[in-house]
Amino acid sequence: MTDTAVHMPRVTHARILAVAIPAILANFSAVLPQLVDTALIGQLGEAVALGGISVGASLATFVLWAFAFLRLGTAGFTAQAYGAEDGDEIKATLNRALALAWIFGFIILLLMVPLAYVTVPLFGASEAVADLAARYFHYRLFSAPFDLTNYVILGWLVGLQRMGRALSLQLLLNGLNVVLCWLLVYKFHLGVDGAAIATALAQAATAIAGLIVARRLLRIVPLSDDAGSLIDLDKLFELVSVNFDIFLRTLAIMFVMVYFVGLGARMGNETLAANQVLFSLLATIAQSLDGFAQSAETLTGQAIGARDRRQLRAAVSGSFLWALLLALLLALLLQQQGPVIVGLFTDDPAVIAAALPYLPWLVATPLVALWCYILDGIFIGATRGREMRNSMVVSALGAIIAQYFAIPAFGNHGLWGSLMLFFVLRALTLYVSYPRIPRSLAE
Repeated sequence: MTDTAVHMPRVTHARILAVAIPAILANFSAVLPQLVDTALIGQLGEAVALGGISVGASLATFVLWAFAFLRLGTAGFTAQAYGAEDGDEIKATLNRALALAWIFGFIILLLMVPLAYVTVPLFGASEAVADLAARYFHYRLFSAPFDLTNYVILGWLVGLQRMGRALSLQLLLNGLNVVLCWLLVYKFHLGVDGAAIATALAQAATAIAGLIVARRLLRIVPLSDDAGSLIDLDKLFELVSVNFDIFLRTLAIMFVMVYFVGLGARMGNETLAANQVLFSLLATIAQSLDGFAQSAETLTGQAIGARDRRQLRAAVSGSFLWALLLALLLALLLQQQGPVIVGLFTDDPAVIAAALPYLPWLVATPLVALWCYILDGIFIGATRGREMRNSMVVSALGAIIAQYFAIPAFGNHGLWGSLMLFFVLRALTLYVSYPRIPRSLAE
């Protein structure tokens, strides 16, 4: 095939950067909707409203992010079909993933009221805050089918290496969210309800735009005359199986991070606040490195689809190289400007003083974590969900066991050391399984 929609480009350093840089920008853009909602409500000066949006947005994000496997699984399967230059499978992967997105989206709609009833009280908020949180949660989750559609479209575009279009959709989402939130909160005075409705409407509009983009791309994908080949139960079960393994892996990550935040909360308010600032910076590091993890996803999947071991080696080594360079840059920046950066997140001298002793852990984080992030991307591109699931379970158990010994002996340093062990175990367990991927291309 010679059509530009499916013709596979070679893996080069320029190609890695062409995929990774827009991915990094899209990653940062993806966290803006909740920040915009919070910032605009915060300007109203109502503590109850801010508390309500904080609890409601956290719950909505937790529920929706649990389905992030739709993006990851779609990206891997699409990249392999792209590498094989299989137009039928490119279209079929999109259709199967969209079907799952809408099924799961409507399940969320059916369960959102009991979910709010069970989870909102767990935060121990006042009755007024809990009421606002539940309302935000309900309005926000009305767009769940569209949120999950956006996950699928983003994964599909990443798999096709159409990062420019993926970034454009993220910018559309956040631009609409800002405008609609300003209108509904300030002009129509809908408060927390308006913030949730604005984000939901922005998600719906972006999903519609994403479907239009996908339809236009499909027009230039050559398809066979055998339309029935697009309905393949074996492929559908494979997609569900891989996605379920990635879902369990995602839940394990969420559990570990929430568990470690909870451990910090037992060490006092200042330590909790300090860890919150440092964890926010850790999330920023993850978003940066994840750009090269996404390049590893799509380029690995491309090489596997083409059954090209040379391209696989180029994708793996190139992604590691650029991620290492970025990690060194981030570590140097944190080493030189760490106190200043921490000060941007809080002006409380006590919290800053509590955070600075643990700053060296944050400096080490990009250099320690990059290996598991890139290996994650490689295994997603190879659609090796089972290995990822098993790796995450072993790593989570190892880190949780370690903290039982480390925290009593070293306090918050023990917590951060256990978190570093979590990253190391993830990398080691995936590295042990990695040889199976190139071997599969020789079979």
